[in-house]
Amino acid sequence: MIKKIYKWLREHKRYKTVILYGGAGAGKSYTLAHFLLFDIAMRLADKRILVTRKTNPSLRLTTYRLFLDLLSNYQIPHELIRSEQTIILPNGTQIIFRGMDDPEKVKSAEFNYIWMEEATEFTFQDYQILRMRLRRATSHKNQIFLTFNPVSPQSWIYSEFFEKDHWDVAKLQVTYKDNPFLDDDYKAILEGLREEDETLYKIYTLGEFATPVNLIYTNWTVSDDIPEGFDEIIYGVDFGYNNPTAVLKIGIKDRDVYVLDEIYRTKMTNADLIEALKDFVHDRSALMYCDSAEPNRIEELYRAGFNAHPSDKSVKDGIDFVKRHKIVLSSKCVNTIKELKNYKWKEDKNGNILDEPVKFMNHACDALRYAVYTHLGKQQKTDIIFV
Repeated sequence: MIKKIYKWLREHKRYKTVILYGGAGAGKSYTLAHFLLFDIAMRLADKRILVTRKTNPSLRLTTYRLFLDLLSNYQIPHELIRSEQTIILPNGTQIIFRGMDDPEKVKSAEFNYIWMEEATEFTFQDYQILRMRLRRATSHKNQIFLTFNPVSPQSWIYSEFFEKDHWDVAKLQVTYKDNPFLDDDYKAILEGLREEDETLYKIYTLGEFATPVNLIYTNWTVSDDIPEGFDEIIYGVDFGYNNPTAVLKIGIKDRDVYVLDEIYRTKMTNADLIEALKDFVHDRSALMYCDSAEPNRIEELYRAGFNAHPSDKSVKDGIDFVKRHKIVLSSKCVNTIKELKNYKWKEDKNGNILDEPVKFMNHACDALRYAVYTHLGKQQKTDIIFV
């Protein structure tokens, strides 16, 4: 945990809304999880804590996993009701994990503390619903916490909390420099953004609000009205370890592209990935297009029974091809959506746009390109040959 953040959280227990924001790698989420577990859940009896993200799949892979790891690492006695995603401590305090993709489960309960992780994923209406549920009887101050990387000043978070004055709102901005535990490789990536892109440098390195321009993809929408009966289901895989491994499940219908689901996790070995794919891939014969720079990992996936193949990694041609298709994303694919909102062309020092994407937060975008360009592009070439 980060002492600066932990101390600040302790000093601001009298505020209704607590906003912890800033750059990547600052330790915001990790420290708040420690605070909620050790300073709230274990010290205060019979409290009800809600931890939420926009979708339940992303919640399970992040904060839910984080709390379970903390309980295991510190050997804290607890009862886990897996079917309800609820942790119960011996003092009666409950930590409940719910995604806002099922808001009815949230509307039917009352809480003492709420944590909105990745708050920029939520709508203002989501925030209002959650704040209304912050009314469970208590002798302590009920609080709602928001953690996020800043985005555009056009966002509801900026207009609500940074353009208005609220006497009951506390805000702390942090950056990677506040985290003494951050590894040097990731520091180098964040510092290198200064040369890669000024806007992303402001957002993820300095922790400031900024609006990305010169975005690569604008041909996408988010919808939960996803059709059934796809012509094909394919997968795109971008391998990572310190960087996230990204796997996208993609449906093709009338040559339109639907991003149906995602895996997006750091520290995944190939054994971890294979285990995750067993539940993620329902038809082992479905074509899976992988980063061709990792032939050994592709071979492992193939030997594990997945129809894994190297992709065509052509960047500019691949991007141009993907841009010619309608792309619809399920709202559960929050990491892919976040990347698309920031995936932009690189600029030179004079502001001229280059035919090269910024190499940051591009893992899901790469997986998308691998699958769509390799699969549909190959079909298009075949069609041309036999016309």
